[in-house]
Amino acid sequence: MDLKLVDPRITAKLLEGYADTITEAVEERNKFYQQQQCPYCGGNALTRTANPRLLFRPDDPLPRYQLRCQNCDCLFDPHTGIVLKTGNVGKAFVPAVPLLDGPDD
Repeated sequence: MDLKLVDPRITAKLLEGYADTITEAVEERNKFYQQQQCPYCGGNALTRTANPRLLFRPDDPLPRYQLRCQNCDCLFDPHTGIVLKTGNVGKAFVPAVPLLDGPDD
C-alpha cells in the first residue's frame, strides 16, 4: 500500500475556516504530565508509557499515558492516581556512605 501525500495547498484550503482546537489541548496535557511527581519516591524524572487497552477513551480525543519513574521504576496512572506497580525506593536514593563492592575498594 503506497502512501499518497496531499498537496499542502489543498490541505490548507480544506482546513480553511476551522478552528485549531487540538494544539491547545495537547499543550495542556503536556503541562499536566510535566507537573507530576512519583507517588512512591517523589521524583520527577518520569517517562510516558502507553498501555494499548487504556490509551484512548471515548470522551477524550488525546491519548492518556501512564508514567514510569526513572528513579524507582514505579508505574502509575496520573489521571486516576492509581499506582499500578510499586517501585524500589532503594534505587532512587544515593546512600550517605559509599558502598564497598569488594577488596579493590
